[in-house]
Amino acid sequence: MATIVLACGGGCQRKRAAAAPSGTAGAADQLTTIQVIPVEQKTLRRQTTQPATVHAYYEARIYAKAAGYLKTLNVDIGSRVQAGQPLAVLDIPETYKEQERQLAVIRRLKADEKRAAAEIEISKSNVRSAEALREEARADIQRATAQLAADEAEWHRVTDLVKSESVASRLLDEATKRRDAARAAKAVSEASLTSAEANVVVAQSKLVAAQADLETAQAATEVADKQREELEILIDYATLKAPFDGVITQRHVDPGDLVKNTQASGGNSDKPLFVVAQVDRVRIQVTLPERETPWADVGDSATIELQALPGKKLSGKVARVSSSLDESTRSMMVEIDLPNPELKILPGMFGEATLVLEEHKDRQVLPVSAVRHDQTGRSFVYVINADNEVQIVDVTTGLDDGDQIEIVGGLTGDERVAGATVDRLEPGQKVNIRT
Repeated sequence: MATIVLACGGGCQRKRAAAAPSGTAGAADQLTTIQVIPVEQKTLRRQTTQPATVHAYYEARIYAKAAGYLKTLNVDIGSRVQAGQPLAVLDIPETYKEQERQLAVIRRLKADEKRAAAEIEISKSNVRSAEALREEARADIQRATAQLAADEAEWHRVTDLVKSESVASRLLDEATKRRDAARAAKAVSEASLTSAEANVVVAQSKLVAAQADLETAQAATEVADKQREELEILIDYATLKAPFDGVITQRHVDPGDLVKNTQASGGNSDKPLFVVAQVDRVRIQVTLPERETPWADVGDSATIELQALPGKKLSGKVARVSSSLDESTRSMMVEIDLPNPELKILPGMFGEATLVLEEHKDRQVLPVSAVRHDQTGRSFVYVINADNEVQIVDVTTGLDDGDQIEIVGGLTGDERVAGATVDRLEPGQKVNIRT
């Protein structure tokens, strides 16, 4: 027998084990041994860690709008400034002279306004006088008309009496003279009215002209005053001011330097006179790869670690999402605002930001290796029942963080699920449970 065993070797042993009755130690050795995993309730997060760069919350490059020599320099690199604080003052004497000339022009135009206003008052008085004379002429016409009517009536009466030889003919001569005198008086009154009405028209025309002169003078004064305001604004530009609270990070000018008007010199290609940065609050800029962009939203929590501040984790939330990908890098910019009251976080610092793009709380999860997939995209797990038999259960998956995967449907949460195994299991197959 010993010789037969040696000749058969290990193969004979395997055959004997395969032929052993079920339930014996030999049969148990042939069962696949697996580890079972419980379904857990956990919070699952989709997060990403990407390079992050610190930027000033605001940064202004200060150029000159006026041209002149730098007269006064009030700040230097590192100076803390407040909004509206003078940084430097330019000497622009020609502009001051232009301002004086413009003030003189305004004074002359104000005098023209006064003369025009006086002409208006004179014209109004002349209009009133002409209207009074016109009314007097109208009254004279009324009196002359009444007198003519009376004299003509008398003339007709006397004419009738003379014809009847009741009175002497000389009375008719006297009545005729009175009638003719009344006619002449009425004609004079009518001529006077015509002249008075013409005088009213002339006086009113002079009044309109005087009013037009006043409006012209006022308009000229307004134009000159606007020019004065422009000069004052230009003079105000001679004082360079801080646009907001911040720190001077760059200075490229010294007292006595000739400062150009950037608009007149064709733009701002030269270095700015000053750079002011608001750093008591900073922006952390993070670029997300294209595959992460669909889940980025304002309000996502973030943790920032900077190389210059080892061991310190800064917490914040996404404040802005650009909602557009850079065509050259296929990445999207997001910004996180951080308070920086001690000014320890400096623009230009570099580090990493971890953004929580999605969070599912209290969900059923399994290790990624416990979920299988077939060629059709179907997802399933091996569930081990109380008799240690395999059941194949289809599952619906959700969020996958790379280590664990969310089970949205298919499991109750009480199952024992087979862990990672290289063997393919079949429904009803008996397995050994690794303890």
